[in-house]
Amino acid sequence: MISRHWLYFASFVLTGIALVGVGLLGVLDALSVLAGGVAASEEVVVLQMLSAAAEWLVAAVVLGLLAVVFLVATVVSVLRNTSLHRSDRLVTVVERLEDEYPILREFDAAERVEPTTEDRKQELRESYVEGEISDEEFERELDQLLEEDDSSRSKAYEFER
Repeated sequence: MISRHWLYFASFVLTGIALVGVGLLGVLDALSVLAGGVAASEEVVVLQMLSAAAEWLVAAVVLGLLAVVFLVATVVSVLRNTSLHRSDRLVTVVERLEDEYPILREFDAAERVEPTTEDRKQELRESYVEGEISDEEFERELDQLLEEDDSSRSKAYEFER
């Protein structure tokens, strides 16, 4: 099945192609005024060219706006489905951005980049294997992670009730 962001992107591309086609037809329609052999002042010729291409100009504006909507929908869809790197530092940056631009809170980016307990356990294991921490420190931090995980689960359970 085709994902939503590919449909949005395909719609953006097709709308862009239609926009180029409408633009070319508008230019041809405007140039047809010159081919008609108009013998008037420059201002009159320009006005006649604009009036000949007016409907194409309106269609181009509508298609341009539609293309922008599809492009934004594509970007939002991709960002919502993308797996982001999880990091405490990144959480801090994202939270600052959300404070500065409240509309970003809609995307729950801070929650998406916050490391899970499994991520923290894996990082702890890697530090232990690389010899960066001792056995005692590894066990102490692992116990602390397990306690935090248990307390967060009990809070979530109480919240659901």
